[in-house]
Amino acid sequence: MAAAPSSVDILADGRFSCLQNFAQGYGFWVLDTATHLRKWWPSAEHYFQAGKFSDPELQEQVRRAPEPGIAKHLGRTLGPLRADWDDVKASRLRRALREKLWAHLELRNVLLSIPDGSRILYGNTVDSFFGTGPDGGGLNVMGAELENSREFFQRYSQRLEVPVLIAEVGDVFESRSTCVDLTGARPDEVPELLAEVLGLPQESITDVAFLYDDGFERMNLSEVEFAESLQAFLVSNARDCQIEARFSEMGVVTLWNATDDSYLGRAEVGTLIRTTPELKRRLESLMPILQHESFRPDFSYSLDGAASKLDEASMPKICQAARDGVDVLIYGHYEVPDLPLARAVPAADPPTVRLGVHTDLAAAELRDKIQGLLWGCALGDAVGLSTEFMDKAEAARSYPTQLSPASRVEDKHRKRWAQGDWTDDTDQMVILLDAIVAGSGVLQEATFAKGLKAWLHSGFPELGDSSGLGIGQTVKSVLEHTAFDVAPSVAADVVWRETGCSLAANGAIMRCAAAALGCFWDEAVVRHNAVVSATVTHADPRCVASCVCIALILARLLAGHSTATLAQRRQLVLSVALQASEHLDGGDVDELLRYVDVAVDGLSALELGSGGIGYTYKPLGAASWSFLHVDDFKMAIQAVSMEAGDADSNAAVAGALLGARLGYQNLPQDWLKELPAAQVSWFSQKIAACLVMLGLD
Repeated sequence: MAAAPSSVDILADGRFSCLQNFAQGYGFWVLDTATHLRKWWPSAEHYFQAGKFSDPELQEQVRRAPEPGIAKHLGRTLGPLRADWDDVKASRLRRALREKLWAHLELRNVLLSIPDGSRILYGNTVDSFFGTGPDGGGLNVMGAELENSREFFQRYSQRLEVPVLIAEVGDVFESRSTCVDLTGARPDEVPELLAEVLGLPQESITDVAFLYDDGFERMNLSEVEFAESLQAFLVSNARDCQIEARFSEMGVVTLWNATDDSYLGRAEVGTLIRTTPELKRRLESLMPILQHESFRPDFSYSLDGAASKLDEASMPKICQAARDGVDVLIYGHYEVPDLPLARAVPAADPPTVRLGVHTDLAAAELRDKIQGLLWGCALGDAVGLSTEFMDKAEAARSYPTQLSPASRVEDKHRKRWAQGDWTDDTDQMVILLDAIVAGSGVLQEATFAKGLKAWLHSGFPELGDSSGLGIGQTVKSVLEHTAFDVAPSVAADVVWRETGCSLAANGAIMRCAAAALGCFWDEAVVRHNAVVSATVTHADPRCVASCVCIALILARLLAGHSTATLAQRRQLVLSVALQASEHLDGGDVDELLRYVDVAVDGLSALELGSGGIGYTYKPLGAASWSFLHVDDFKMAIQAVSMEAGDADSNAAVAGALLGARLGYQNLPQDWLKELPAAQVSWFSQKIAACLVMLGLD
């Protein structure tokens, strides 16, 4: 057996270059203790360099740097640096490495593949602090920290993040959990780690306890003597363990929705919340509509019934009264505007296509692609319904030989639709198409919103509907929100924030294909249409980015971009994804790129039938795989549908992309014949109206 190398240089050895701070594609999320929101860091270098500054604006400038080298440059040129940087830079590096390694199992495996006896070097000859320096005698801090991380991950394979509660209050912010990482921590380190997460001096925390067994059991931190026993306790109670902090001075106030006259929650003032803006942010986290100035937000408070306006001078009185046991209420109030709020729209040319200018396609081929896009979506939706909400094994048992629009098993879910019919995915795409036609190619938010609301209550009466069928929970919650009729995107934003800014459902991407059809040659209009079509019900940046991806791919297909080779198709989806990533607002660009650049054998890796089956990137991945690698429409839709999960949405988006690429003439005619005749006639009229708008009738 060969002896282990005495040292490994991660700068010189390509096998380990991913461990460098500058390695791209290994970003991670970290909790921002100031806002208690997670932020995406594109690389360890971004995170490390931003740590040089106390100013949040400088930190954000570094975080948004387009690549690690620029982040380093900003770290060296911006100022002022935090006064204690020399004291904390080693710990900042450690945190950067640990977060990166926790986020990427493959990186942990690379690190752990380096034998214990091998020293890890960062052979940077010009850096004598982090690297080995010009003579090899540098401090090699990077290498040493990787050695520490190697030892750490050999001992701990499970991250132990514990949700934080405040005594007498509950969650730091109700709509989202704040957690403290106690992996490998000793009992005496817990108060310091807890204080860091809460942004408080350690001495303000006087008591720490663990709650477990669904909150029925409680154990004080003082009862735990050793690190090993703490870790064992956390592992055995990982499912429901929480940590509760009590402060030396507790002042608890009640938060109240004055518009609806309803209880919101409680907050601790004086220690955790010390200023009026912080108190307002706490109220806004529970009542997000207060963040929208158009709804005239107002804040007030009362001490034992006497109401006053909440301002900077109020806070000392509020804190003292709360500590004295006075019943303090903090009110949030808003007013719904009388008239709908107008949303800006881009200036656009007339919607009529100018052949040879707006597109390289002939009129007949362009018509064929537009019809392929729309009918492809409907076919994918109809076939995907066959396996919607099944798992992969159930789909295989239910359809051992064939899959088509009219081959569905009749179970409790599927029997609500006639054989061959499509679902809400295509219904909502038609509503979007109608709104774009009504706006002469430019989507008006109010028009689309009214169409969705009417469909929710009545469906399409001309088809015999009495209400919309199959609507998703996110869309339903937004459509029924108080603010929707006057400001749909505000309602969507409020619903998103009330759920902890975590909802990234597929209800927008499933219908977004029609966003490409208005002025497809003008990508500013296409992006506007895609963004508005999403944000009317879905505020998450990932929902917006995924819709922009699909709409821009389709727009470029209609403009005549060549997709004859796999290389051309990959270049198209990647360039579009980079444009769409601008809508992620500093979020995870790497994840978006992974979902649009799917390998030929990567369909199963998308796990369409398991996990969060309604995640917006899943139909994006299914559609990208079909667009990149499959030339047969029926084969692609069957493959996507048999992965199960939210199969109608996955197949609807895949059908739109592949239908536009292949054209209507290459759609399976036997499948088209299985669609219900009334729906076919009705949909054909909708498509005809779109072609008239484009001057292609």
